[in-house]
Amino acid sequence: MLIEVFMDLMLPSIMAKIVDVGIANHDLTMVFSLGIRMIIVTLLAFLGGGGCAIMSSFASTGLGADLRQDLFTKVQSLSNKNLDELETGNLIIRLTNDVSQIEDVSRMMLRIMVRAPLQIVGSLVMAIIISRQLSTLFVIFIPLLLIIMTILIKKAYPLFYKVQSKLDKLNTRLQENLAGKRLVKAFVREEYEEEKFQKANDDLTDITIKASRTVSLMNPFMQILLNGAIIAALWFGAQQIDFGILKIGALMAFINYLRQLLFSLMMFSNLLMRFSRAQASSTRIQEVLTSIPDIEEPGNPIFAQEIKGKIEFKNVTFSYTHEGDPVLKNITLTILPGETAAIIGATGSGKTSLAELIPRFYNIDSGEILIDGENIEKMDLENLRNNIALVPQKTILFTGTVKDNILFHYESCDHDGLENLMKESARSANINSFLDGLPNGYMTDINQKGVNLSGGQKQRIAIARALAKKAPIIIFDDATSAVDMATEKQIRNSLKKNSSERTTLIIAQRISSVMEADKIIILDDGKISGIGTHNELLKDNPIYQEIYYSQIDNKAVS
Repeated sequence: MLIEVFMDLMLPSIMAKIVDVGIANHDLTMVFSLGIRMIIVTLLAFLGGGGCAIMSSFASTGLGADLRQDLFTKVQSLSNKNLDELETGNLIIRLTNDVSQIEDVSRMMLRIMVRAPLQIVGSLVMAIIISRQLSTLFVIFIPLLLIIMTILIKKAYPLFYKVQSKLDKLNTRLQENLAGKRLVKAFVREEYEEEKFQKANDDLTDITIKASRTVSLMNPFMQILLNGAIIAALWFGAQQIDFGILKIGALMAFINYLRQLLFSLMMFSNLLMRFSRAQASSTRIQEVLTSIPDIEEPGNPIFAQEIKGKIEFKNVTFSYTHEGDPVLKNITLTILPGETAAIIGATGSGKTSLAELIPRFYNIDSGEILIDGENIEKMDLENLRNNIALVPQKTILFTGTVKDNILFHYESCDHDGLENLMKESARSANINSFLDGLPNGYMTDINQKGVNLSGGQKQRIAIARALAKKAPIIIFDDATSAVDMATEKQIRNSLKKNSSERTTLIIAQRISSVMEADKIIILDDGKISGIGTHNELLKDNPIYQEIYYSQIDNKAVS
């Protein structure tokens, strides 16, 4: 860029010399030699500008790639509470559109932020050398230009921030609609969804138009100032030529320097307008990058070499927000190693919340959670979670093959050596009953979110994935809700064979899923209402009795 600017500043001087010396003296040899010099200077300027364009593209693209990677890494480190506060659609826009804004403006900055100041200073110096009297025009036009730039940029910045916020809402609306398209069709609510999308779309359109109108005022004002400065230079320059103070070639060079200076200011102003939009995107990106994870690693973490699986809750109270009522209240219970414990209760009683505290997805408000006698808040997070397998309430499968999903815990390069583990886990999860019906068996591709599988098939793959992890603690969060009773019984029988090797926590709605557990925990409104075996609770606990008799045929019971 230094080469390009230096060459651009040389061109008006050479042209002035051609006019004032070569043409004035009818010296064609000089005109020809200076013309050749202008061509060489132009080519050098082209090479300098081209090199800068290439390098700035490399640098800005690399910046965008690094920024996206940093954001994605940061998102992975955030806790569930952080992610609850940051909507999915919001994060996607920040990782894509906002980063693109930063990338584009950085590409411009690498070129214009170097070129414009150099050209402004160089043009100003060269113009003063040519004519100090005409240079007084800069004292008038440059402040006017700066005032206009400042006013428009101050108006544009808040508008661009709103544009990105409206884009978030539009993206969230689109994601919700696509995720629930079957439900929308089932309830015949297409028109209602179209109206909601149209409102979000209109809001984005209106604020974008408002921001664009503000930006579009820049160029007309700049053109008026540029042309006004050239007219003034021609007017006063012509008078100086009449008085013999200035030559025609010098006036032409001055006008070129004036044009370069004001054009550089125009480029700089356009950059600042783009920068104001990028600044809005930068603020939104910084909100993610500076987010403090709610779950933090302890200072001197404990690394458990071999976890047996004893789980203890001691007076645990938990709420999702400090302002809200606790979801769990004074929970105290112990699950012994190798024991199968079940949690049952009404919807909203806190069953899933209790399970999500064990791998420390959330921090508790008070109390302690211990694994093998160690407080989980003092344990290394990766070490803790490596020893816990989870089948979540909402089944999530990743794009890839059935094999990739079952062996998700392991590096892909190790998958070929884990065939026996995969098949063993698949048999325990009763996947074989539908595997033969898949086009390529274990190598069958799973579409996004597993839409080419039934709910029960997805749940069984999720169970196989958890079993393949071979963790000493395994949590089933309503893991068989989408499978039929016969298949569920087969899965339970398969899981019994190796149940003594791990501590198992089962969260279920069906009474049949928990009857054979070593310990059943009844949750009611975030409190433990009872703990015991099936027979003990059926005899003494009214809540368990109500759940049991509402699901089991009274005749079969008698």
